[in-house]
Amino acid sequence: MYFFHGHGSNTVLRAFYMFNRHVSPTLVILIILLLSGNIFPQDVAGERYAYKQILKTIRKDIEENYYDPKFHGIDLESTTNQSSGSIDRAHTVEEMNDIIARYLYQFDDSHLYFIPPRNTTTVDYGIETQMIGDKAFITDVKKGSDAWAKGIRPGDRLYMLEGFIPNREEFWRLKEHYEAISPQPNLTVIVTKLDGKSYKINFQAKVDQSSVFIPSRRDLILEDQDWYIKMSHQSFYDEIPGLCIWKMPSFYASEVKLDKMIDRIKKCPSLIFDLRGNGGGYISGVEQLVANFVDHDVTVGKLVKRKKPGTLSVRSVGKKAYAGKLVVLVDNASASATELFTRIIQLEKRGTIVGDRTAGSVMGAVVFPHELRLESDVHYAISVTEEDIIMSDGGRLEKEGVQPDVEVTPSGPDLFYSRDPALSRAAAILGFSITPEAAGHIFPKNSEDK
Repeated sequence: MYFFHGHGSNTVLRAFYMFNRHVSPTLVILIILLLSGNIFPQDVAGERYAYKQILKTIRKDIEENYYDPKFHGIDLESTTNQSSGSIDRAHTVEEMNDIIARYLYQFDDSHLYFIPPRNTTTVDYGIETQMIGDKAFITDVKKGSDAWAKGIRPGDRLYMLEGFIPNREEFWRLKEHYEAISPQPNLTVIVTKLDGKSYKINFQAKVDQSSVFIPSRRDLILEDQDWYIKMSHQSFYDEIPGLCIWKMPSFYASEVKLDKMIDRIKKCPSLIFDLRGNGGGYISGVEQLVANFVDHDVTVGKLVKRKKPGTLSVRSVGKKAYAGKLVVLVDNASASATELFTRIIQLEKRGTIVGDRTAGSVMGAVVFPHELRLESDVHYAISVTEEDIIMSDGGRLEKEGVQPDVEVTPSGPDLFYSRDPALSRAAAILGFSITPEAAGHIFPKNSEDK
């Protein structure tokens, strides 16, 4: 199963539920996270043994499948031995998860990462965060959470998290650590409020011990089905004559569902295609959309891979393609397959890109699921990068992202008051008037009213 996906909170979160699929979709930090606890019903020595077996399997997956046969100059034997020695000295599962995560960090590859075994405990921090421009912000706070009670609000700048100052390049690793590798029962942050004053706040997570049993394969499949329904749901707005707005949460929708949406938008003279928070998905979804948005065949770029390198091309549906005016909305949480689609639209001069620079997380990868048979079966996985892509203009998107044609990002007050200046600007480019206030309520968040 091959796909382009991004790295972020939902990326890691989803993969815990079903190991044959991984998505990133919104770099939402800290919602319903899976606590890596004492997952093995064994003593510490048994856990060390299990994690050393996991490390060996991960090394094998990399040796057999990683797109660069030279592994970026990394000596796998030496670094594996070092990590194995670190596991021998570790005292907790959290430490062992961190050791394996750091083993993979040395590749500096957004799509090569460890998906640890799932525990039965969930942690809900009650907040979401995102990089906007070069700063991290609180984008949503759950009412009733301790974070809300302590005064944290949407629009607060997240200046520091557990002693780390977030930056655009490393934010996904910081999030991965506290979401997947070592979730905590509480967090300490420094936030800067709208009035410019900064506060150090420690808030508690909601910890739920849902079961004393590790989830069964059937439980994981049922949860995956629920997730798929959510991630393939398409939001559509057409209450303004002549303008349609399509919000797509991921590139995991089926071909049939995408066909239905394409038929729907063909009736719209102007379209805003909202891909903010879309962390990617199947490359087939990119190909299907490009074929129906561009009226000629497209050479996307060269595929750099260990086996059978080649060229990625898309055959257009020609005159049947959508011919209306197009604006694509993106942000820093728009990743991988989304970035690929967006850059194609930009290079083909098919539409205007509005928003924030995208994540810069664009590689082709496959998730390899594994099962370790101990006293109970333990499931874990690794996402392995199988190919890179060089775009038709000779550029790469990994670590670069897509720079929008028109840069529009929300401010702290915009987040606090639920205003959407980017959607408002997109409408104006197409000749329509939507205030930022009105735009912010077209696709409201699912959280409670502020």
